[in-house]
Amino acid sequence: MIKGLRKAAWIVLLTATAGTLTSCESMKFYSQSVAGHSQVLLKQEPIVAVLNDPKTDPKVSAKLKLVEQARVFGIKELKLPNNGSYQQYVDIERPYVVWNVVATKAYEIRPIKHCFPVAGCVPYRGYFNKPAAEAYGRELRNKGYDVIVIGAPAYSTLGWFADPVLSTMLRRSDLGLVGLIFHELAHQEVYAEGDAAFNESFATTVERVGVRQWLATFKGGEYSKEVLEHWEQRGKEAEVVKLILEHRKKIQNAYQAIPATDTKALAAAKKAGFDALRADYLELRKKGGGTTGYDRWFKKPMNNASLVLFGAYHGFVNAFEQLLEESNGDWTVFYAKVKALKELDIKERRNRLKALNEDSKL
Repeated sequence: MIKGLRKAAWIVLLTATAGTLTSCESMKFYSQSVAGHSQVLLKQEPIVAVLNDPKTDPKVSAKLKLVEQARVFGIKELKLPNNGSYQQYVDIERPYVVWNVVATKAYEIRPIKHCFPVAGCVPYRGYFNKPAAEAYGRELRNKGYDVIVIGAPAYSTLGWFADPVLSTMLRRSDLGLVGLIFHELAHQEVYAEGDAAFNESFATTVERVGVRQWLATFKGGEYSKEVLEHWEQRGKEAEVVKLILEHRKKIQNAYQAIPATDTKALAAAKKAGFDALRADYLELRKKGGGTTGYDRWFKKPMNNASLVLFGAYHGFVNAFEQLLEESNGDWTVFYAKVKALKELDIKERRNRLKALNEDSKL
C-alpha cells in the first residue's frame, strides 16, 4: 500500500507541476513523462513470477537471476539501499526506455540545463518517445544549438519508486549489467539536486569499484576468458575518457580566448579542436589503446554536446575513488563522507572534489 501511494505521489507531483505551467510545450513534455512512466509501472511483473513462467526465454531468465545476485551483493557488500528496487521486470519492447536530448551553445561546452521537481537541474531532457526527442532536438538545432539525441537503457526515480528491471538493461554484458544495478542503486543512496557531475561520477565510482569487488569473490570458472577480457577493456576506455576530457578543456579554453563576435575565428577553433581530438585518438589506437566501441563513436559526427556527458559521468571519478581509499574501503564511512560533500555549497563541493582529484594516485 505504501509503495502504491509513493507511486501515486510521484505522478501527482509531476501532474501538479505541469498544471502550474502556462507553456503548452511544457504541458506536453510533462504529460509524456507521466504517461511514459505510468506505462512502465503498469507492465511490471515480479521477477519471481517471470522466472517461474515456462515461456520465459532462457536468456532472459539467466540475466534476471544475475540481477537478483547483483542486488543482494550490492545490499550486503556495498551497503546500497534495500528498498524493493529491481525485484520487478518490465519488457518495454523497444531498444531504449528514454531518449535524452543534450544541447550546448555553438561555441560553448557548458550544457543547457533543464530543471524539474525532485531531480533539480540536469544537462539533458528525457523523452519516452524517440520521435518527440528528435523533434525537440531539431527545434534546438534550428535555434543554433549543438545537439545530440542519445538512448538510455535505464533511469532512476531516486527512491520514489521501487525501480524495476527493464528489458533494455538486459542487453548489457553480464558484468555491465551487474555494474548498472550498482550504479542505479547508488543514485538512491546519495543524490545532490542539480549537480549531475557529482551524481554521475559518484554512481560511476560505485559501479566500477563494486564490480571489482564482485569479481574478487569469484575464483575462476564462473566467467569465461572472453567476458573478463571484455571487462578489462574498461581500462582502455579510461584512457580514452581521459583524452576526451583533456580535449574538452582545450576546446572550451579556445572558445573563451576568442571574442564572442568573431564567429569565423570561433568556427575555425572548433574545427581545429575536434580535428585534434580525432588525430590524438588515432595515435592512441596505433599504440594499442582505444576500443572498437570508441572507434564507432569517433566515426560519428561530433559537436560540443557530444562532450558534455563525459564530464558528468567521469569528471570526478578519481576524486570519489580517492575518498573511498581515505575511508579504508568502508562503504558506510564513504557514503557518510559523500553525504557531507552533498551538504556543501556547490562551489565549495567542486573545490573539494578538485582537491581530491589532485590527491588521487589512481
